[in-house]
This record gives sequence, C-alpha cells and structure tokens, in this order.
Amino acid sequence: MNFKHTYETQKAARDRFISALNPKSFDFQITTWFGSGLIVPAPGTWGTIGGMIFGILLLFLTNSLVVFIAAVILFFVGLRSVARIEKQLSDHDPSFIVIDEVVAILLLFSVIPNNDNYWILMLNFILFRIFDAWKPFPINWVDKKINGAWGVMLDDIIAAIFSYIVFYILFILISFI
Repeated sequence: MNFKHTYETQKAARDRFISALNPKSFDFQITTWFGSGLIVPAPGTWGTIGGMIFGILLLFLTNSLVVFIAAVILFFVGLRSVARIEKQLSDHDPSFIVIDEVVAILLLFSVIPNNDNYWILMLNFILFRIFDAWKPFPINWVDKKINGAWGVMLDDIIAAIFSYIVFYILFILISFI
C-alpha cells in the first residue's frame, strides 16, 4: 500500500468521523485533543505530539505532580467524552480519538526521572509510540477485549507503563556505564 492511498483512505475516514459528530462540542474537542488527532496520516502520533507539547509546557511552568494530576483529571474527563462520542459512532476506538494518547504521555512524563531533559522526553515519546503501535500482550488483549471508553483509555495507559519499564531499565544500564 502506498503513502498516497493510505493518506486518502485516512482522510476519507476522518471526514466521515467529523461529519458524524459536532466538531464544536466539548467532547469532540477533548477526544481529538483540540483537533490534533484529526491530522493524517498517523493521527495517534499527532495526538501524542499535542499531548507532549501540553506536558512539556506544564512541566516547564509547574512540576511533575501537577502533570500527574492533569493526567488523572483528563483520564476521567476522557472516559466520559469517549463514551459519549462512541455512542454516536458505529466503530470502537477510531484513530482520531487521541485523548488516550494524551493522558498516557502525560502520565509517562510525570513519572520519568530527569523530565527536564528534552532528550529523555523524546526517548519516552518514541518508546510510547512504539508500544502504542505494536501493542504486545496485554496491550493488544485490552485493546480487543475491553469495549467502550475503558478499553480506549486503558490500552494506552498500559503502553505508557511498558514504555516506563523499558526506559527505566535503559536508565539504570546507562548509569552503570
């Protein structure tokens, strides 16, 4: 499959997604993270970038605890918004819903050491995107078996946990060198 075909397919899916919903609604804005999840191709990556920018700004202006609290609040706001959006759609977890990626990257940024180092933040972004796209067990199980808003949100939380574990192992190994 070539890039142009993938782009056109995702663009058509995005247009159907938008036309089925009210783009001005709070739920639409939250679930698409203010439209960042509507960028094709790779809306999950764009949504994560939107969350990462928000997370870096929060870290710069406040601290890890505030980022963690923001992630928890957005998790519960996201649950409600995703549930309401999915009621209006015929499919589960469309790729344009990215609040799950936003919450996951914020959680990840709130717990990693040296989160004032942009290289560490970028490495965690890359690790998260790998696990979110690859979906090894149990991420893939949660993605397929847990329906509704909880399934949408939890698979990305688990991907963030996997990312943290791999990062922490690398962090320890590098500190011994």
